[in-house]
Amino acid sequence: MNGPMKAGVAGSFGAQLKELREAAGFTQEELATIAGLSVHAVSALERGERRRPQVETVRALSAALDLTGPTRDALLARARAPAANAVEELSTVALPLALTVLLGRDADLQSLRQWLADPAARLITLLGPGGVGKTRLALELARAIGDEGATRVAFVPLAAIRDPGLAASSIAEALGLADISASDLPARARAACADHPTLMVLDNLEQVLDAAPRVADLLTAATTLRLLVTSRAPLRVRGEREYALGPLALEADSEAMSPADLARVPAVRLFVQRVRDVQPDFQLTSANGRTVAAICRRLDALPLALELAAPWLKMLTPEDLLRRLEEDVLLSTAGPRDLPERQQTMNATVAWSYQLLNQDEQRAFRRLGALPGRFSIEAAAAVLAGNDSASAGSDDALQAAASLIDKSLLLRAEPSVASHPLYQMLETVRAYAALTLTAAGERDDAVEGLVRHCTGEASLAAEGLVGPAQAEWLDRVRDDLDNYRCALAWLIERDRPAEAADIAWALWPFWFIRGHLAEGRSWYERTLNLPSLPPAAESRVLVGSAFMCYSQAELGLARARLNRAVAVADGAGDADVVALAENLSGRVEHAFGDVDAARTQFARSAERYRSLSIPWGVGSALTGMAAVALTTGDFGQAERLLDEATGELQHTGPWFLTLSLNVRALLAVRRRKPDEAIAFVRESLTRLRDLQDKLSFVHAMAILAAAAALTGDDAWTARILGAQDAVTERTGVTVADTAVDDLRRQVEHEVRARLGPHRWARAYAAGRQITIDALLKDIDRALAH
Repeated sequence: MNGPMKAGVAGSFGAQLKELREAAGFTQEELATIAGLSVHAVSALERGERRRPQVETVRALSAALDLTGPTRDALLARARAPAANAVEELSTVALPLALTVLLGRDADLQSLRQWLADPAARLITLLGPGGVGKTRLALELARAIGDEGATRVAFVPLAAIRDPGLAASSIAEALGLADISASDLPARARAACADHPTLMVLDNLEQVLDAAPRVADLLTAATTLRLLVTSRAPLRVRGEREYALGPLALEADSEAMSPADLARVPAVRLFVQRVRDVQPDFQLTSANGRTVAAICRRLDALPLALELAAPWLKMLTPEDLLRRLEEDVLLSTAGPRDLPERQQTMNATVAWSYQLLNQDEQRAFRRLGALPGRFSIEAAAAVLAGNDSASAGSDDALQAAASLIDKSLLLRAEPSVASHPLYQMLETVRAYAALTLTAAGERDDAVEGLVRHCTGEASLAAEGLVGPAQAEWLDRVRDDLDNYRCALAWLIERDRPAEAADIAWALWPFWFIRGHLAEGRSWYERTLNLPSLPPAAESRVLVGSAFMCYSQAELGLARARLNRAVAVADGAGDADVVALAENLSGRVEHAFGDVDAARTQFARSAERYRSLSIPWGVGSALTGMAAVALTTGDFGQAERLLDEATGELQHTGPWFLTLSLNVRALLAVRRRKPDEAIAFVRESLTRLRDLQDKLSFVHAMAILAAAAALTGDDAWTARILGAQDAVTERTGVTVADTAVDDLRRQVEHEVRARLGPHRWARAYAAGRQITIDALLKDIDRALAH
């Protein structure tokens, strides 16, 4: 019988397998998952399309079905029955048996299957760092193709081979050839494959890349051969298709997920399954879910790292494990004994790659370990140069980065700014690089290079963060934030407050606009506590700290620090610091309800900024004066001041104009013109979407809620207030303006009363999940009516 056998035919392997599966109470999907096979493979076996499965496949099915004794032997014997179709003999080459289920790689498997379906895709290289699961994915793909029966699969392990000449022997062995040399391998491979489609997996080719030309010769000689290569570096031969394999999926908000949703996240699912191997009763709960997600994130969702960390929960709590990981304590001294030695710890995995680098590459690798997160090529050049600033060349750094990327020790990162390419190491890789950097005695020199780079970047950011390219600079600072953090910590630890103050002062718009208030405040206060803080630095740090305190509604502390800052800055002759302190003092006094003091401070600030020719400062102070006029009921004066402010702010950072738009919206609310107010808030929100401005957002939401209430749409008002509160809780940004906050409280009180507790709760909860884009759609609907 040459055609496929139908399921249920007496005596067939497929019929017996189906009978055993149904007796065990499994679906095909459940059996496939437990056995580590594809659903298609199980289905094909039961239908008789695959009548001679690999021995390892039958053993995996037997284990999944918990078969023992005569029943297991009968299934194995049925699988070994003589083949009726010669093609089926081609798929009997053994693959290493996977002892665990492959998780989170469905999309990768589908993409690779599509690639392999293309006749032109005869050489595919799976690229990625050690521990990402290249071998595991390659085996799963090869097994699925082999189980279909039309293609023979062969597995060539190369991890233990350093001599390229020995690669030919390994390939020959996998093809059933003996006593073969590299020179005659192509011809012998052509004869061995003949007309039989063959997929060969070459595993861990990176340390014998000199064998790549011979590998290419195989494809030229044997037209029915396809190669699936795993490597940390591309082969760089004609016809190669590179498939970059990254860590498992781990959503950005995984820490906030429910246990049920978290259990479906691939990285968490793998970690939990490995934990259950040693602690079968382990469960994800609301108490440990956030910590488990944080552990997975700390390990970059890297499969090997997750598998090595998980067994420690037999002895540690999740909280203890996370703490140790955050302290860079590399816990494992030996992983599972059936893993290769180089994979028994993440250190060993990375060390194995490190030892394959030449001396220049090793130096670059360990010095890049000084960079804690994503970094630009300029930052890389700085740490490579260290204290020798004259040798800081981006071309050398780019060449080093390219070399490390080829070896999967460095990754291209997704930047926020398209023209600002970034790179990064996975944390587990970086941790090893940092250890080797310290061991080489080069850490201080490398970090000093980073400090020099951050100081220069901060001086540019100080201008960019208040200029017309403000949104781009906000993203750029965010991209470089880990490096700034490293530099600040280094300077503070070494009692160098003036340098720390320069960086922290330059970044105040970022901390303020993006709502990094607690962090910004921490850096300022840590700098203030240094004993050798010079007056010029002290005044700047005091103003920066006051900004954060103001946004966190700690008005008394903000006022005290501003008073001190003005006194110190006046003595040091820092007019720009005084002008900013006066501007912020106006806001603080306005929040306290002292309109006369607020008006005076804003007027002083505007005049000082005019003398310094700083338009954003003038416009900001005028906006503050307009808010004061609005509070006193002088609507005409408020409008005139806003018009003047708008003229000053046309060519400055868009954030300053959003403040003016919010005051205009509030003016429209006071005039009981809700449509006008809503339109101003809409314009403000379109700017905030790019700026990701948390402070202006919460103010805008309070005003929008008041406008919505004027339209009579109480449910929408409740949703807006829910959105405002959600941002406040996540960032700590509150409505510091007393008038706006009072208005918000009044609106909430009235709307709650009209809606009643149940309708209020539903609408408010929905608002807490809303996005700016959804808000804009709501606004457009409101304006259309």
